[in-house]
Amino acid sequence: MADIRVAVLGPVRVAGPGLAAGATTLVEPAGARGKALIVALAASPGVSVSVAQLIDELWQDEPPKGARAALQTLVSRLRQASAEGLIESGPSGYALNLSPRQTDAGLASALLAEARDAHRRGDTDEAVRLTSDALALWRGEPGADLGATELASELQARAAALRGELLRLRASARLGEGDNAGALTDLDAASAASEATAVSGATVPSAFDEELVTLRMRALAAAGRRNDAVRVFGDFRALLRDELGTDPSPALVSLNAELLREETATRPAAIRIGLRTAPNELLGREHDIEALKALLRTARLTTILGPGGLGKTRLAQELARTAAEHTPAVIVVELASVRTGEDVTLALASTLGIREASTGRLKLNDPGVRLDVHERILATLGERETLLVIDNCEHIVDAAASWIADILASTTTVRVLATSRAPLAISAEQVYPLDSLASNPGEDAAPAVTLFVERARAARPGVNLPLEAIARLCTRLDGLPLAIELAAARVRSMPVEEIERRLNNRFALLTGGERTAPERHRTLTAVIDWSWNLLGASEQRLLRRLSSFPDGFGADAAQLVGEDDDAHDVTNDLDGLVNQSLVAVSEDDATGLMRYRMLETVREFGSMALVDAGEDARIQRAMFRWAEQFAISTIAELDSDAQIRAFALVTAEQDNLIAVLREAIDAGAADTTVTLFSLLGYYWSMRGAHSDVAAFGASVVTVTRHYTPDEAHRDAAIMSYSLAGTMAFFGDPRTSLLAIGRLRAMKRLGAAHDPRLEAMSELLLTATTQFDSFRGELKRYTRSDDPGVAGLASLLSAQMYENDGELAQSLASSTRAYELAQGRGNVWSEATAAQSLAELHSQRGRPREALMWAERSRQGLNALQAHGDLQQLNWMIGLNEVSMGDAEGARATFEHFVDDDDATLGDDFHDLRSIGYSGLAEIAFHDGRSPDAVSLYLQAVDSFGTSHRSPWLTIVTSAALAAQVRADVREYARADAIAAKLRTRLLVTRRLQVDNSDMPVAGSGLVALAAWLAWPGRAGASAAVTEIALRMLFLGDRMGSRQDLPTLNITRLTDAAVAAHGSAAVDAARLHAEALTPREAMTQGFELLRNRALLARFAIAPVE
Repeated sequence: MADIRVAVLGPVRVAGPGLAAGATTLVEPAGARGKALIVALAASPGVSVSVAQLIDELWQDEPPKGARAALQTLVSRLRQASAEGLIESGPSGYALNLSPRQTDAGLASALLAEARDAHRRGDTDEAVRLTSDALALWRGEPGADLGATELASELQARAAALRGELLRLRASARLGEGDNAGALTDLDAASAASEATAVSGATVPSAFDEELVTLRMRALAAAGRRNDAVRVFGDFRALLRDELGTDPSPALVSLNAELLREETATRPAAIRIGLRTAPNELLGREHDIEALKALLRTARLTTILGPGGLGKTRLAQELARTAAEHTPAVIVVELASVRTGEDVTLALASTLGIREASTGRLKLNDPGVRLDVHERILATLGERETLLVIDNCEHIVDAAASWIADILASTTTVRVLATSRAPLAISAEQVYPLDSLASNPGEDAAPAVTLFVERARAARPGVNLPLEAIARLCTRLDGLPLAIELAAARVRSMPVEEIERRLNNRFALLTGGERTAPERHRTLTAVIDWSWNLLGASEQRLLRRLSSFPDGFGADAAQLVGEDDDAHDVTNDLDGLVNQSLVAVSEDDATGLMRYRMLETVREFGSMALVDAGEDARIQRAMFRWAEQFAISTIAELDSDAQIRAFALVTAEQDNLIAVLREAIDAGAADTTVTLFSLLGYYWSMRGAHSDVAAFGASVVTVTRHYTPDEAHRDAAIMSYSLAGTMAFFGDPRTSLLAIGRLRAMKRLGAAHDPRLEAMSELLLTATTQFDSFRGELKRYTRSDDPGVAGLASLLSAQMYENDGELAQSLASSTRAYELAQGRGNVWSEATAAQSLAELHSQRGRPREALMWAERSRQGLNALQAHGDLQQLNWMIGLNEVSMGDAEGARATFEHFVDDDDATLGDDFHDLRSIGYSGLAEIAFHDGRSPDAVSLYLQAVDSFGTSHRSPWLTIVTSAALAAQVRADVREYARADAIAAKLRTRLLVTRRLQVDNSDMPVAGSGLVALAAWLAWPGRAGASAAVTEIALRMLFLGDRMGSRQDLPTLNITRLTDAAVAAHGSAAVDAARLHAEALTPREAMTQGFELLRNRALLARFAIAPVE
């Protein structure tokens, strides 16, 4: 199937952000109007739709004020939530950057044209395949999620007309193949589609459609229902005469006469054996049915493969019922009760009704009888076109495979559909791995959720069904239909939330299945036990041991944890588990390695078996050993030219390593604890996931209280204590102090073997215990012969210089760090240095340079999946795009920060939400909506709530104050209150930080207060206050006040000051500040905050 990027034949969906070409996972656009915009553009993919037309289609007769801006906002939100480049803008409007075949409707139209060509060539099989592929694109009622709009009606009419054409063409093709029942089904559906389009006036009602009438008559006649076909003609003729006063065409009259002469051939009676009537609707398997139908048309043996409880038998029965509509013989043979390979012959013979003539029953212990029966089975099956369904092959797979191979070799008219937990492994086999049902949390129509809801309502009508809880429950049940049905049955006695809570003991909970179900399907335990009993002793042993991995494993891990003391090779046993569908295997594109994974249900079964076998303690030690070996071999690569692959390896094993780390902490295993924390903590720090470091730091310090590492673990201990020593930055100074103390003790035992770790740990100790010596120590490391050490020291120097307001030196240090990183293959160092350069240029109001460096950084951070740093990079890019005048490009980024919930934004959600409001405020200023900008800045300040630790609160408060002046809203009382809070915050922060003040942040506050004090047009400012304002403006600039936000742009504020107070006064204040160092400027700036004239402005009494 083609690469569909936009789908409208059902709920509207688009390719999501980061979706690679060829992927099929689509996401839901937010809001009915967002969906409507996609539908409007999808009507002509690749063709620009004018803004006026889009506004008319989206808002009809009630366009909002500022409709163009509203449309821009809608487009921005869709761009944020969809694949890059999906929606493109041009001089005349917007368009989908797609070919018609990249929308489901366009693809369906293309397939219709191809099917017509195939039908004209007489290739009815190809026509059926193409039309079936097209019809499979429908996922529900098109337009149902658009509301009662004209756009929805138009989409529904177009989709119904297209569906009707596909159905009637497939009906004609099926008729040519002899699939008369299928043709009649299609004609019924085509009639319904015709009625839908007739309502809109697009077509004539189906009752007047002679083509449909002709096809129906031919299909009825071919199915042996000649009288019904003649009756259809009579009804049609009467309708035409009564309503239109006309007669059917000569061709239809001739067909009717032909039928009356009984010239239509009769067909032999069909054979149907073993088909079961469906007890209820089969849910969530529409795609599987169509895919399997396609396989059955081309492969002589198709095996539905998967673990127990997936619904393989039910799906096979559904396919058998469908095939029975057009296949002369459909025979289902059930092997679940068969216990030996020899009994497969008996099962086949009994199903086919083959008996020994003399006794009426079979005696298969007689070789002659056995040979005769074998030949009679083959002869019976070969008499006509047959679909043979052989269900449950896994427990006698060799015998089943042998029989099926014989059948296929001895007949030409038999196709076989098998179900099994293990492949049959014969040359004719085409395996179809059956997936679990998708849960898709947040989507009501997810197949697993729908199944639970339907079965729960059947068990207890009126039951309360919280969909989010059901989605979580279905995910934990691996999407297994049987497990979901067993869980749904539990609503008779408990609410959904209680069922979810009790899933920790799922095997005790999920019992009491349908009384008529086979024994192996009545409890969840029985489902897994069936497969367990088919395993050999060594395979059982391996499964229970590998269940210790919560998130899959590689082949090396399986060997290390699964082997016995004699180093037994587990490869064959692992292959056996894969063959029994107890372990799934896939290739990890990021690492290039095979990844094995158990369903959670299988894993929990294995965990119980591990405890029952008394192996849990032994395997815990094996897991510790594996995790340590992995960590030791991988941590060195995090700083090497194999860094990207090393990151991918840690990402793949992260959940396993965290689980082992927790167990090691609980067990007091200090060696394992520091080894794993050193790897994970370093990895998290490099990806910007600092909260993950903080989550484990205290526990690591506690569990290693009396720990003295051996030589092999000393670096891991130094790394662990160095990481935990930074926790003061995350609000845990006690853990930080303890870790620093332990680090000092570790260093007395000897230096770290790794030079970069040695430098990092020494700098941390110096910074926390001898800060006066820190700068000299840092400078020494910048001259190291080791480029990794020198680069790290240069990055830290850049941060120090930036904090001190020495931005030129900071740029020089970051540039050196970037140069040292280049050519070494250390993607993180290069990307981090580029990010530092981008931020520095951004702070100085150089958006073009900032965006250039940001793009270089983004490439590396994307490769490492450093999501925390990428979020920071994204907002910085957005602010600089606004500065460059590209408000549209930045809008989606800031709306994302405003609209997403706290959990999605992560631990920095206060900062990110305030940045979102600030960015939207700057866009409002750009668009000329000054009152909106002021309101958005106030929301930015309020978004912090009671959280006051972030330096961004100072920056945002500064911008909110400057915005009052920029917009000149003249609500002076409000501005004065903000100014008072800002002054207080600056003084309190200065008192707490003393020697380590963030000068650019404090400088931003001074610049904002200066703008407020020098507010043009505000009466009452004394000469002394004006002088303070001008001095404060340039003192803040000398401190490196941040220029990320255009509202705080020093050039604009300087121009306003010149206009209001003259160039002489402004030049004097500037020259005074330029003669100072940043630290001297800060000292004078804070003295001005306590100036008597300023205190009088705040109505604060001076302190004598």
